[in-house]
Amino acid sequence: MAIYTYRTLYQEVRRLHKDFWKTNIYGLIGTLLLLPVPIFFPFLIDEVLLAHPGKLTHYLWPLTGGSIWVMVLIVFIIVMGLRIVAFVINNKKSFYATKISQHIAYRLRVQILEHLKRVSMREYEVLRSGAITTKTLQDVETLASFASSAVTTALSAGVMLLGITIILISMNWMLALLILLLNPFVVLFSKILGRKVAKLLKQKHEAYQIYQEMIHETIELFVQVRASNREEHFFECLKTYAKRIEESSISFGYQASVVRSASTLMVMGMTDIVRALGIIAVAYSDLTLGMMIAFLFYLSTLSTPIQQLMGLILHYQRTEPALERINTLLTLEREPDHPTQVNPFSQKGSVSIEMKDISFGYLADHEILHSVSLYASEGETIALIGKSGSGKTTLAQLLVGFYQPWKGQIYYGSTPITSIGLTCVREHVSYMLQQTLFFNDTVRMNLTLERDFSDEQIWKALEEAQLDTFVGALPEGLDTRIGKNGIRLSGGQRQRLAIARLILSDPQVVIFDEATSALDNSTEYALYETLAPFLRGRTVIIIAHRTMTIKQADRIYVIDNGHVKAEGTYESLSEKGMIVEDFDVS
Repeated sequence: MAIYTYRTLYQEVRRLHKDFWKTNIYGLIGTLLLLPVPIFFPFLIDEVLLAHPGKLTHYLWPLTGGSIWVMVLIVFIIVMGLRIVAFVINNKKSFYATKISQHIAYRLRVQILEHLKRVSMREYEVLRSGAITTKTLQDVETLASFASSAVTTALSAGVMLLGITIILISMNWMLALLILLLNPFVVLFSKILGRKVAKLLKQKHEAYQIYQEMIHETIELFVQVRASNREEHFFECLKTYAKRIEESSISFGYQASVVRSASTLMVMGMTDIVRALGIIAVAYSDLTLGMMIAFLFYLSTLSTPIQQLMGLILHYQRTEPALERINTLLTLEREPDHPTQVNPFSQKGSVSIEMKDISFGYLADHEILHSVSLYASEGETIALIGKSGSGKTTLAQLLVGFYQPWKGQIYYGSTPITSIGLTCVREHVSYMLQQTLFFNDTVRMNLTLERDFSDEQIWKALEEAQLDTFVGALPEGLDTRIGKNGIRLSGGQRQRLAIARLILSDPQVVIFDEATSALDNSTEYALYETLAPFLRGRTVIIIAHRTMTIKQADRIYVIDNGHVKAEGTYESLSEKGMIVEDFDVS
């Protein structure tokens, strides 16, 4: 996935060319409407109060019959009319700028989500969900806000700055030249201070992110925290991170306030210099009092586009850290995106499975599976047994493409998994996780995962999983919420709910990874008896320790330290002393 850059941001803006041009046209019209506003009343001062007739009195005097009140009222109406029209026009500009901003934010979030959808399991193992939340909400909003600011500010502020400069030069070129010479120093000074503020803002965001990650994990795992009697420790840690937020926020807030105050001080100082020199210019040149007042009005107006452009520079500096954080997501390793060239599951019935000479490790220098080969024919049930840590679950995860083997190939039918595509495999191969996972939602949602199933199909699946009586007794039946990760259910109920979900998905291949370990022996036996008609004709892989479970397999593979130690039926392996009644492997 390519990283996101300012060039990418520019291209996104260009995609919205209609809104872009509407924003800038409205901004330009609003700017031009406000540009002459400061000069009207100073004209009145010169032409009426100081008795220096000019263009304004030339046009208005006949209309007003020489009434100063009426003349002032007309000028006031003109000025307010320009301001009101500019207000309406600028609101239009803001509307289209907001459309650009939010559309860019939406597209960037979609891009991140599309990438996260295909990120490898290796990356997800160490990803913090709190960090993802920050990056997809706050950082994306920061980037989109910068795009909006650039669109609304660059042209309108530039035109305003140019227009005021031309007007000031026409009034008194010497004062205007002084202002133009002083302005770059104001901008440079603000930019230097802004860099310091940007560093402090980055520290503030990092403190927020760490706190958000910690509180998210603490709340998610609160049952474990409380069961371990570690609330005091974890919440003291959260208080420490909250203190860091306070300290970084104080530093940032103070420095940002200093920057704003310093910029204002420089602008006001420059204004005072011009005021002083303006008085001298009135006394010793042809600059009139009204024009000096107009000059000062425009000078105060000049600070607005300058501050807007300085704000854009500061916004740019604040955006860079957000862009870096977003790119940490967009550069996460993705799992292979193999296209479906052949679909072996399109045939009726099930398919065979073969793992041929598979080697794999989670760490680059530590191999845990060593040239493993195993086979399950169509409709056959095989069991993988072995001590904890021998590699059984890893084999199951390789079968559904969670990880890719270092060496060897996996086949469904006679087709390698790389020619089938992982999406196609997961559509037809159901993997019952060792740890059952559920959304904090209803029974119905956790069973269907938003797929369309009738109530009849759902209740039939619950019946086969021996959970229909329990769900039927719930206050809201299928629409009862089961809590975070199914916490309102017992371990056995969660596993049976997962089995009901499996039945609904109607796979051709089923992989049970200790899927019934939370059930007692009699319940497990009854459940497998009930599931027998459903599993008949499907290829099944069972990872288990219990004798009652593995007895159902047609063949058994003994996995030991990443190797296939033995293969055979339950009886043949028992005779060799490789299966003992405490459900472990010798």
